[in-house]
Amino acid sequence: MVHNPTMALDEPPNFPPDLDIHPLASATSDADARFDSAAQEDAIKTYGIAGRIWEASHAMLAYLDPASPLEFDPPPPTVEHDLARSGRAITAIELGSGTGFVAARVAQWLCPERDLLIVSDLPDVCPMLQENLRECRAVQVRPLAWGSPEHVHAISEELLPPDSDKSPTRLTHILCSDLIYFPALLAPLLRSLLQLTSFPFVDETSPEPALVVMSYKMRSLAKETPFWHAFGLWFDFVPVLSRQRAALQTVDVNGAHLWSRFSPGDDADETFVLVAARRPESLRWRIPDDDHKLLAGVGARGSDLPKSDDQFEQLLLMGMDI
Repeated sequence: MVHNPTMALDEPPNFPPDLDIHPLASATSDADARFDSAAQEDAIKTYGIAGRIWEASHAMLAYLDPASPLEFDPPPPTVEHDLARSGRAITAIELGSGTGFVAARVAQWLCPERDLLIVSDLPDVCPMLQENLRECRAVQVRPLAWGSPEHVHAISEELLPPDSDKSPTRLTHILCSDLIYFPALLAPLLRSLLQLTSFPFVDETSPEPALVVMSYKMRSLAKETPFWHAFGLWFDFVPVLSRQRAALQTVDVNGAHLWSRFSPGDDADETFVLVAARRPESLRWRIPDDDHKLLAGVGARGSDLPKSDDQFEQLLLMGMDI
């Protein structure tokens, strides 16, 4: 069974009614005792949905892997030559980190002396993250329930300490792996993304909000569409495209190297990787406190009227291929 899309807000987020999930086996996770099928089986008993590795996590890792045989557009932040050129440290936060499977791999591609990956989940999931990631020097575990202003404030106080001589640490990326599923959690997820790309994470000295890197497996588009309708009002996003690196590239009849939508599965795999940036004008808009109004588009474009965005539908209609 996949994520239960009928959960109500008063139910435990990780233990919906009739939960019946099983470990996700893969060569990558099975090679690590922290994340193999037996570890997931135990974690599911204690942490419910958070104890399983979900399919789109593999798409996220395939995109971020600096040793990938593919070239990506937009390029991932973990590409070594890109880091060397920009000289910019990575300070990323992962939402809904679950077992820490994604974070454990990403941490291997970071430099602990200059990079930081904050992994987050509900407070009662953090012990699993601390156990699984205790050897990862570039990682910090922090509680972050989606939509919680208190949890976001605590993180901002650490990264951007007020009245301190310490230089502020600005978020550069937000990682979201397979998080769009429960309708009741769509608005809280969007709220966290808005909180992390608003003041104090963005100000006059650092006007560029963090980029959002999102891997998404389509399961029930009708139930997931409200998120995309609202998300696209506040964020501009593009699908990640890929092609073989220069020595292996396929060339079309016009001599152009072919780009196509990146999906590490087969042709029927409805898994996507998207990169999103906060719309600059949206930093002046009022974010409604009510979740229903947020999903309805109230506040977006500076208006209290309901509205929606159709970026995601357009991408689907276009096949997201070039």
